[in-house]
Amino acid sequence: MTTTGFTLKGRHVLAMLLLFFGTVFCVNFYMARAAIQTFSGLEADKPYQDGLKYNEVIAAAREQAERNWKVEATVDPQADGVLLTVTQRDGAGVATPGLAIRATFMHPADRRRDVSVVLAPAGDGRFSISAPVVAGRWDVQIEAQKEGAILFRSVNRIDVAAVK
Repeated sequence: MTTTGFTLKGRHVLAMLLLFFGTVFCVNFYMARAAIQTFSGLEADKPYQDGLKYNEVIAAAREQAERNWKVEATVDPQADGVLLTVTQRDGAGVATPGLAIRATFMHPADRRRDVSVVLAPAGDGRFSISAPVVAGRWDVQIEAQKEGAILFRSVNRIDVAAVK
């Protein structure tokens, strides 16, 4: 038998254990901190108050269904975002005058990336705007208001393609 000159002692084992568990602790601390900073976990600013208004939301949805509006939206990718075009018609196929249309592009994972825009009227029930939205998956909420009252609201998930 030959000797290498190195003897594993208790202090070496202690140092290896401390380095191992210290590394695990540091990685866990970093990952937890990054997770908390990037996503707060809250979906709504006032979830309790929003829950209390649930019956009002159901009543507004019933009123919207009774109006029998046809609202169509198209999203076309552009170099600096997307072109959003919304067309509104009532049950008789006539555009409702005096509407203001707002759209919010909501990022599914990060509310800080949400983009809200007010569409400009283009005549005959058409509204459009160019919005600075990057390629990816988005939830688009469209609201039509008249005299401060929300008459139409829809939320749809879309995939915005990159411009080639």
